[in-house]
Amino acid sequence: MIPLDRYPKQVALRDGARLSFRPMVREDADRLWDFLHRIPPEDKMYFREDVDSRDVVVRWAETLDYDAVLPILALDGDRVVGDATLHRDRRGWKQRVGTVRIQIASDFRHRGLGTAMLREMRHLGEKGALRHIVAEVIEEQRAAVRAFEKLGFERAAVYRNFVNDQKGRLHNLVVLLYSMPRSEEETEF
Repeated sequence: MIPLDRYPKQVALRDGARLSFRPMVREDADRLWDFLHRIPPEDKMYFREDVDSRDVVVRWAETLDYDAVLPILALDGDRVVGDATLHRDRRGWKQRVGTVRIQIASDFRHRGLGTAMLREMRHLGEKGALRHIVAEVIEEQRAAVRAFEKLGFERAAVYRNFVNDQKGRLHNLVVLLYSMPRSEEETEF
């Protein structure tokens, strides 16, 4: 289990705004649903589940398992303005690989919040002894691809016409990979 004793954590954005990061708890269901409900429709087209359904968000809150999915919320007071999740398989051949997903409120984009949340995911990956962190982004989401690349993620693959949006249209999927720094001992092995 990843130690969570650093939370809540205070973070300052480029413009001086101060936010708090902490793991999602069960009582955050309404707060998270309100955040996701306000995401622009063009962004929701790429979501894996229908976040306009409050039942979906309530299910997430009721089945929290930090060992499998660790959701970190960015809060401006009581308002969720960012959500980043680290997905892990604790057994099997991909147990040292985590997958990160991130969503930022429209009014908090281009202020450094996404970068801060991605750094937090890298930190959690390191604490969780991961070797790699994977991000999957629709190719049209160029700003998101650039943000990942800026933080050291590299394009590992582009799958053509691989995923469809909620309207059934096909899109290219960009897979980005961040390899965790290895210790000198691991490098010699």
